[in-house]
Amino acid sequence: MGANIRHILITIIMLTVGFFAAVAGLNYLDSQKTHVLVLGGGARGSEAFTMAAAIARLAEKYDPKLKIIVAETGGSGQNNRMLQQQLLQLATIQADSRTPASVRLITALYPDAFQLLVRADAGINSVADLRGKTIALPGKSSGQYRSFLFLTRHYGLLPRDMKLISMSAKAADWAMLKGGVDALFRVRAPGNQALKSIIHASDVKLLPIEQTKALRLIRPALSEGLLPAGSYRGAPPVPEKDLPVPVVQRLLVSSSHVAPALIERLTRLIYEYRRELAERTPLAGFIAEPADLSRYPLPLHEGARRYYERDKPSFLQENAEVFAFYLTLLAGAVSLLLQFNNRTQKARVDAYNRELIAIYNQAVTDDDPKEEAYRDKMMEIFARVLKDSEDGYISSEGFEFLSFAWDELNDAIIDAVREKTGRGRARPAGRRP
Repeated sequence: MGANIRHILITIIMLTVGFFAAVAGLNYLDSQKTHVLVLGGGARGSEAFTMAAAIARLAEKYDPKLKIIVAETGGSGQNNRMLQQQLLQLATIQADSRTPASVRLITALYPDAFQLLVRADAGINSVADLRGKTIALPGKSSGQYRSFLFLTRHYGLLPRDMKLISMSAKAADWAMLKGGVDALFRVRAPGNQALKSIIHASDVKLLPIEQTKALRLIRPALSEGLLPAGSYRGAPPVPEKDLPVPVVQRLLVSSSHVAPALIERLTRLIYEYRRELAERTPLAGFIAEPADLSRYPLPLHEGARRYYERDKPSFLQENAEVFAFYLTLLAGAVSLLLQFNNRTQKARVDAYNRELIAIYNQAVTDDDPKEEAYRDKMMEIFARVLKDSEDGYISSEGFEFLSFAWDELNDAIIDAVREKTGRGRARPAGRRP
């Protein structure tokens, strides 16, 4: 029993020390390692790309071991596919885009607005007037392309009812300036610089896009918004008055495969240095408060959740009374085991002591005692005592007591035997080895 308890205690201590040493070692190694995350930022020059680049510079400045590479991509659709294929670890996407099951939310960055820019002489005054017109759109894989088809379908228009041309943003801007297209559609933040350049250089106008409440019945991620009067030009103002438009949030997301510790570090950078981020891109002022993220259908990444819930009591803190109760029970159980072990050890020492006394009594009463026989018995007992001490069945104090008793009784037995045999006492051959 004593040996088992000692072995169990030693094993628990060794496992505990080993566990904490391993955790400390892994944490140290991880802190010294440079982690690279690729962030799909959309088209170069877009607000999303600018925001992504600003986040990457924050990491470079305040967390050099977290390297973020911003990749130019074709938009939300491509970003979602690349996240699923693990070609990207991070991305910016429209909140109404179709996301794979492995995509997780980090935060909402800023609102994007549906914006329909048309030539003033094209005879287009509403979405329904796009029938038969030529419209420049982003690539078919983009979230913007799908948003346009969704919008026009609501107004009774099918793709065959219009001439849709997919092209890059720069090509679409050039075609609009040269009169090669009648309209272009973008999902961009109000005041977008590329749209502002077109408006300043040509005779164009922005159309209102109404019925957002009806659109939300199918796409709940949309919300009612406005393009404020004068967003693109003050005199004469463009738009002339506040224009109703659907608004969708631009989200920062990650693959669920990215380690929570890395996403927690990224989320901390964004929120703790949000003011500096806003100096690089004013849209950072729209970054959502953590409490507002629950309205998005995407699940939070575990790393982001850890940061947002950093001030909440931990599991151990919440259950401190329960753990204290069980620790008290454990301490009591250990105390009882130790008491039982002490009693067991004492009982074993007493048993050996009785054996030694019995041998002495036998030697005293034996009519024809044999010294070698008694010496063998004493040595056999000593061997057992020694082994029990090594195995933990006898404490060091018990071993010292039995050693003293063995020496004294061994001498007494030899004296008794030699007195009976008439040989006298030969000192100290019988002593414990």
